[in-house]
Amino acid sequence: MVLRCGLMWLIVLEGVLTCAAAAPESRRESYLALAKESYRHCAETYPERVERWIREYDPQPVWGYTPPAEPVWLAGLAASLYDLTGEEAYAKEAVRWLAGQHRFKECFPESLRSQKPEYNDGVPTLTDFFHLSVFSEAYLRVKSSKAASAQQRARIEESIAESADYVLDFPEWGPMNRAMLRAEGLVLAAKALPSHPHAGTWRKMAKVLASDSWGRWEEEDAQIYHPVWLYSLIRYADAIGDDSLFDLTTTRYYFDYFLHLMAPTGTVPDFGDGRWNASRPVYLVCLERGGRQYGRGDLKWGAKRLLDSLKETSQRGLGARTGLVLTDAYRWAVDDNPAPQRPTAGSEEVLEDLVGKKIVFRSGWKPESTYLLLNYRDEGDYALVPRDYLRHTIPVEEEKMHHGHSDENAICLLMSGGSVLLHDAGYRNKMPSGAYGAFRADYFHNRLVGRKCKRGREQPLYEFLRHSGAYHPVKTQKIDFFTFDGVDVSRTRLEDGRSGFVHDRIIVYVREDNLFVVFDIVKVLEPDYYTLATLWHATTVLEQGPHYYVTAVDAIGTQELPRNQALLIDFVQRGIRTDATFPIRRHRQDEVAVYQTIASHYYAGQIETFVTVLAPHKRGEPVEPLLASIQPLAVEPDRAGVGVQIERGGEIKYICAKTDLTREILTENVRPRYTFASGRVQYGPIETDASFLYARRSGSKLTYSAANMVKILFEGREIFAARPSTYTLQPDSLSTGYGPGKWRYWEDTIEVPQQVE
Repeated sequence: MVLRCGLMWLIVLEGVLTCAAAAPESRRESYLALAKESYRHCAETYPERVERWIREYDPQPVWGYTPPAEPVWLAGLAASLYDLTGEEAYAKEAVRWLAGQHRFKECFPESLRSQKPEYNDGVPTLTDFFHLSVFSEAYLRVKSSKAASAQQRARIEESIAESADYVLDFPEWGPMNRAMLRAEGLVLAAKALPSHPHAGTWRKMAKVLASDSWGRWEEEDAQIYHPVWLYSLIRYADAIGDDSLFDLTTTRYYFDYFLHLMAPTGTVPDFGDGRWNASRPVYLVCLERGGRQYGRGDLKWGAKRLLDSLKETSQRGLGARTGLVLTDAYRWAVDDNPAPQRPTAGSEEVLEDLVGKKIVFRSGWKPESTYLLLNYRDEGDYALVPRDYLRHTIPVEEEKMHHGHSDENAICLLMSGGSVLLHDAGYRNKMPSGAYGAFRADYFHNRLVGRKCKRGREQPLYEFLRHSGAYHPVKTQKIDFFTFDGVDVSRTRLEDGRSGFVHDRIIVYVREDNLFVVFDIVKVLEPDYYTLATLWHATTVLEQGPHYYVTAVDAIGTQELPRNQALLIDFVQRGIRTDATFPIRRHRQDEVAVYQTIASHYYAGQIETFVTVLAPHKRGEPVEPLLASIQPLAVEPDRAGVGVQIERGGEIKYICAKTDLTREILTENVRPRYTFASGRVQYGPIETDASFLYARRSGSKLTYSAANMVKILFEGREIFAARPSTYTLQPDSLSTGYGPGKWRYWEDTIEVPQQVE
C-alpha cells in the first residue's frame, strides 16, 4: 500500500543519528541530548504506530477526519534538530513526513465528507489545531534545505494552505489555549507561505485570536492547559517579532505562578482538568524562557527541577512532542547567569485572591518537604464574553469555565516525606465528563459538599450526592491568610447561593508537628433540610478505628508511588455525625472516599462545623499517641467558635477559630460596630473575640498569635487589650462614639503561672 512506502527509513536512520554516550555536563546539553534520544526512540516506535493507525482507523461521523499525529510531531522534531545541528539526515526525514501527511486522507471515506460543511472545499491535511503550528514551523526550518524536491515543496505548501483555511472555519476565541494554538498556527502558516493569497487573512485572524490573551488573564483553571496557553503565546510573540509581551504585568505573573505552584515532585500538581505529572515539558520550557528573559535564577531552578523530574519518570522513552519542546528549551537556555537558585518562599498565596486563588502550605522545596495545595478559584468575573461564547459553542456545562472543576475550597495535593497523601481527581473520564460528571463534580474532590435536602438514614451517601454532573456556579473569596510564629493559616469562603449556604474552610498548618487542622464551617442562608459531608480520597485504607482512618495513595495510574508515609484522618468532632467510606473511581482508577456527614434541618443563620486533623506520619507507626494528643476544645457560646487542643512533648497548643464573623456586629449603627462583649468566645482557658488564635504553652511561657481582635484573656487573666479611642464619624447622628478598635494581628510571648499537676 502506498501509505506504507518508506515507513521503515527511520530504522535505518538510527545508525546515522546517535546520542552521545557521555552524560551531558549542563542542563542545556541535557535538553539537546534528550531531544535526540526522543527522536531515536520515536524513529523506532512511530512507524509501527502509524501502521496500526492505518489498519485500525475507524472514522466516526461525529469527529470527522482525524489523521495520525505521530508523523507531524516527528517531522517537527526532525526539522528542529536539523535547525540546531545542520545535519541533512534530519531534514530529509522531516520533509518526507511532511510531504506524506496528506496521504492519510485516503483512509477517510467519501461517504462521510458530505456530512460536514467544513469539507465543502475538500478534506484538509490537518484537522487538529495543535498541529498546524508544528507542521508550518517544520517546513520553515527545512525550506532552504536541498532535501526537499519541488514536488515535495508543492505538496507541503498545499497542506499548509488548506489546513490554515480550515482553521478559519472555526476560529475559536478567548483567553485560552485553544485560541492561542490557532493564532500561533495561522501566523506560522503565513510566515511559511508569505506569498500565498490568503496569508494576509491568516495573519489578521491570528492577531484577532491572540488579542484576547495579549496582556489579559487566562480564563482557564487547569494544570494541563496553563502552560500550553503561555507557551503558545510566547511562540506567537516570537513569530511576529514582538518582545513587548514580556514587559506586560500579566506575562510576568504566569512565570511566578507556575514556579510557586511547584510541588516536591518537581512538577505542578493537577487541578482542574489535569493528570498526574502532566505538561511537565511545557512548564519546563516556559520557566526556561522566563529565566532567560528576566535573568532570574529561581525560574531556571524551576526548569532544572522539572528536568530532573522528567528524567526520573521517563524510563519508557519521551515522545516526539516532548522532544520538540525540549529543543526550544535548548534554544532558550543560553546561559546560567545568574545560576539556578532554589526559591525560599514558604507557605504563601499563589499569587493573589483575584486570578490565581490558590494557597500553598509548604515546609520547604526539597523532595521530602511537606506540601499542601488549596484551590479556591471560581470562574471569576473577567473574560465574560469569551466564557459565554464557550457555553454556546461547545458542551461545557460540566466545567468551570474553562477546563475547570468543582474544586473550590478543595485540597488538590498533600505530600510529605516523598509520599502522596491526597491527590486530585484527574481529567474527565470521557467526553464530556463521564458518568455523574466524572471527574469534575464536587464529590470527586477533597472538599466539603452540601445538598439542600435530607439524606435518608439508610441511603448510601455517594448515591445521594451524585447528580447529572453539571457545574454548579459558586462565588469564592479569601478571608485571611497569615504566616504566624508556629502556624500558617488560611480562611477561604465559598458562597453557594443556589444551595443556600456559605462555607468557610480554615486550614491551619502546625509546622512543628507537621499536621493540618481543617475547620469546615457552614452558615445556612435559607431554612431547609441540608446534608453536609467532608470528603477525603485515597487508594488504600490501612487502618481505621472510632472516627479515624489511616490512608495512603499507593499509585496514580501506572505510576507506583513511595510508600514510606501514611495519612491519619481524624474526625475530631463526634456528636450525631457519622463517618464511613465508599468506593469511588477517580483519576481512572479505583479509590476509596473517607467521609464525615450530617443531615438535619437548619434555620437561617445557624452554623454547622466539621473539624478534621490531617496528620502525615511514618507508615506503620502507631497512631494512638497522636490521636490521644488531639482533643476538641470546649466552646461557649455553642458553635460560636471551634477549637482544638494538641498536647505533645510537654507543651499544649490551642487552635481557635470564630465561626461567624458577623455575629459580633451590634444592632445599633454606631462606630465601632463591635465590642469585646459582642464578639467574645470561650475556648477552654482562652477567651477572645479574635477571628483566629493560636497559642502555645510551655512551662511558664505562653506564646500567642491572634488576628482581628480587641482582647485576649488566658485563664481569666488579660494578656492583650486594645485601648479605646474616639470615633467622631458616626453615620446616623453627630454623636461621638468611643471604644477600642480591632488590631489586625499581634504576636507575643508572656509569662503565665505554671500549671499545677
